Amino acid sequence: MVYYFGVRHLSPACAFYVKEFLNRCRPEAVLIEGPYDLSSFISSLCSVSSGMPAAILAYTKEAPVKTVLWPFAEFSPEYQAMLWAVRNNIPVKFCDLPSDCVLAVKDESDTEQISDSERRFSVYDYIKKSTGLDNDTFWEYNFEHNENYDDFISAAEEYGKSIRDFSENNEHNKLREAFMRRVISETEKETGSGNIAVITGAFHTYGLKNVSFSEEDRELTENLPKTEAKATLMPYSYYKLSSHSGYGAGSRAPAYYEILWNNRVKGTLSDSSAEYLSRIAGYQREHGFSASSAQVIEALKLAGTLAQMRSGNMPSIADLRDAAVTCMGHGSFGEISLAAADTEIGLKIGYLPEGTVCTSLQDDFMRQLKELKLDKYRSAAGEQLELDLRENLRVKSEKSAFLDLNRSFFLHRLSVLNIHFGEQSYINQDNATWKEIWKLQWTPETEIQIVEASLSGDTVEQTAKYILNGSLNEAQSLSETAEILSHSFECGLPDTVKTAVSAVGRLAADCTDVKDTGDTLGTLSSVIRFGSIRRIDTAPVVPLMERLFLRFCLGVYSASVCDKAAAEEIVRVISKVNDACLSHDFLDEERFVLVLDRIADSDTVNPLVSGFACAVLTERGKISSKKLSELISRRLSKGTPPADGALWFEGLSRKNRRSLISRLSLWEKLCNFISELDDEEFKPVLICLRRTFSEFSPSEKSDIAENIGEVLGISSEAASEYIMAEITSDEKASLDELDDFDFGDI
Repeated sequence: MVYYFGVRHLSPACAFYVKEFLNRCRPEAVLIEGPYDLSSFISSLCSVSSGMPAAILAYTKEAPVKTVLWPFAEFSPEYQAMLWAVRNNIPVKFCDLPSDCVLAVKDESDTEQISDSERRFSVYDYIKKSTGLDNDTFWEYNFEHNENYDDFISAAEEYGKSIRDFSENNEHNKLREAFMRRVISETEKETGSGNIAVITGAFHTYGLKNVSFSEEDRELTENLPKTEAKATLMPYSYYKLSSHSGYGAGSRAPAYYEILWNNRVKGTLSDSSAEYLSRIAGYQREHGFSASSAQVIEALKLAGTLAQMRSGNMPSIADLRDAAVTCMGHGSFGEISLAAADTEIGLKIGYLPEGTVCTSLQDDFMRQLKELKLDKYRSAAGEQLELDLRENLRVKSEKSAFLDLNRSFFLHRLSVLNIHFGEQSYINQDNATWKEIWKLQWTPETEIQIVEASLSGDTVEQTAKYILNGSLNEAQSLSETAEILSHSFECGLPDTVKTAVSAVGRLAADCTDVKDTGDTLGTLSSVIRFGSIRRIDTAPVVPLMERLFLRFCLGVYSASVCDKAAAEEIVRVISKVNDACLSHDFLDEERFVLVLDRIADSDTVNPLVSGFACAVLTERGKISSKKLSELISRRLSKGTPPADGALWFEGLSRKNRRSLISRLSLWEKLCNFISELDDEEFKPVLICLRRTFSEFSPSEKSDIAENIGEVLGISSEAASEYIMAEITSDEKASLDELDDFDFGDI
């Protein structure tokens, strides 16, 4: 005798009642919708060392990689059926198409499934038209809250039949059901007259129930299309199960469904509403927002009222969220959005026994860990690793000589793959271009990230190339493309470097944005400085830099006529280009100095930029003492708008501070400038100067206080007391107003 149970995937109610179904029919074999050839994974999924959510992943061995997933949660009816069978020592296997067949017809079936979903939408549209409820709320009211087994079975059968009646059965589904009928028929022969339980999606139940395996089915399933494929188990996450991940058969709120499941098991289903709202309130309190017990109680009452208005016996998630927004979010979902995401979706990640997760990418990852002597770092405790990228001349083999360099390539490739095994520290005390410091740490997420990355390639190197080339195709700006070029160098991928250099060259021809150009020059400078030690030819980057440098010099003056916000960006890129110019003698230093001299002398450009240009020239020794004194006198004089003078001094102070501190004449000019301000001008200028001084070190501030004390004839302690003070909240507000000042109209 064959017994059928039609389920809704990831339904706590179906998961709960499938155990009762199995207890009643006492089968000698259990068949479950899933990949027939991967039934061997069932024992690992049901192991006491496994924790849901988890998924079966099948993928093609040849590029382009195609994949298919079968995810399970603790509240999956299929998972609970597996557990029941394993714990009762009953044979259990999957009965749907083999994974290699699913992958072989994936492109075609994907298209059919989309159109099928569109057709099935009419069923859900009919439900909404008839009841005023969306399908999820309708299901929750009528099924998740149903506490009578017989009523549930009857309603679920009718629901599945309705879906079937309103839908077209496409060719892919016909093939699936023919294959399932074949497996059922074969299992009947194996068990003789024993009972068989078949658990499939409700849509398929009516294609299997009371439909015999036919000769047509035999012909259809005799020579199934196949492709060479591999499969693995992988830990999964509630986020990926949610509709936010793009998984079509997922659950919009897996963490909430876990609440329903746990209360089902405990026999306290009615407590689910209070638990949901309490979790919202708890999250709010933990993150600094108010959420009282009274608000929870009021929200619970409101949710119950909303459910009654919508003909529900218990509040649905829609009722609970509406009540939470009203009572705890003051009418704004934004106030509780993070709490709702935590309560409805959550951060739960599954785990699996060691050795059950194995993709070709993971094979390559583990092999390289051993070859690069990094396997000892596969630990939950974070450890620091210092790399010397230079050739080790004390060893004989090339492999050993460049061990640290190859480690660097490997770790950078993992970063591109978004595998968080190593995190690079950018704190390099001696600024050595041959040195890298990494923190290595193994986490459960690392294993998931490796499996996810396997969707893009079979090896770490191949996958890094694939991702970087994809990023190049999507890059919109010159600086973004240059960053990808830099990553390609760090990853030790010469072919990708060539592609990236060409992409930068194409975009450079049309780029007129000075900030984009300056950022790119900074990135390319770093590539050239580090490129040689990575044993990759950087010669093609030199002409790129020369062209971009010329373009920057031609455009930076015009770009410096701007507001304060834009001026900060211009100062940033001037600093980058200055560093590049100092690092590479092939750049035209004389042209750059002339541009800086023009900016420093200009009354048109933003004073922050002109002050900074003056600071760069001073640091380079390219401005005479007489010229510097003239600029200081001009900028810090009564004829200069006070706000301009303060910003100019701020720009001047961004570099070479020790040299400025030693110039007593500068502090005399500054004190005179301040003393001549009226009350209205005084406050914003002084606050701006306080902001400038806040960037100085304590010792620098002490020296400044001594200079100002000498100029004003007061003690250095009295001057220091004001200079050392922190900026107050009122002063910060005034600074924000000053930042909004439009200097373009001056």
